[in-house]
Amino acid sequence: MDWAAARERNTQALLRILTLLFRMVGLVKGGIVPHLPRYLHVAALGILRPAESALRRMVVIEARGLSIAPGPARTAPVAGAIKRGNGAEIPCFALIEPLQRVGFPKLKTAPGYGPRISFFDGYDPVYSTPSAPSPDDPVDAGRLCRRLLAMQRALETLPQQAKRLARWRARRKAGLLRTPRTRTLRPGRPPGFRARGKHPVDELLQNCHALALYSLAQPPEP
Repeated sequence: MDWAAARERNTQALLRILTLLFRMVGLVKGGIVPHLPRYLHVAALGILRPAESALRRMVVIEARGLSIAPGPARTAPVAGAIKRGNGAEIPCFALIEPLQRVGFPKLKTAPGYGPRISFFDGYDPVYSTPSAPSPDDPVDAGRLCRRLLAMQRALETLPQQAKRLARWRARRKAGLLRTPRTRTLRPGRPPGFRARGKHPVDELLQNCHALALYSLAQPPEP
């Protein structure tokens, strides 16, 4: 298996998708777009989720056979020692995928009038029907922008992300983590997976998912 060629091909494809997302949102490196129309926010999320899943699988492929010492056990921070920023800092790319929800989906209910209160003096307030959300309504785009910036930084520092994953595995094996997770990737289909998706990110995610499973099944290289 030519892992170098696969890495270059998938990296270039993910860079093109990330560039498309930056243009959709109107985001520049180091900046945050405060609000976006609802339709644009939904469309960007529909591409971002599978792109993040593809990048996580690229990190798994990059970390194959990588061994790093777990390091010393971390102690709890002293009270008051955590510095809280204004939310504009770029977070680390999330290597651990959230598990798929099990059970019945939550029922979606339309907004109602609220509590109906009648008065004994005969005065009843006039209830107005809440307006349905419009596709042009502005929604907060801060979290979306931070996820895009974190993804860009992770793609630029792919070997460092692979070391993060190898260190997490070493700490997990040494019993230094309080988590039942044994793998960063969740079982089953990855987040954002669409079997019949027509966007280039769907094909990229399918390829990266197959390569990641293949790399996990293969014994480490000597």
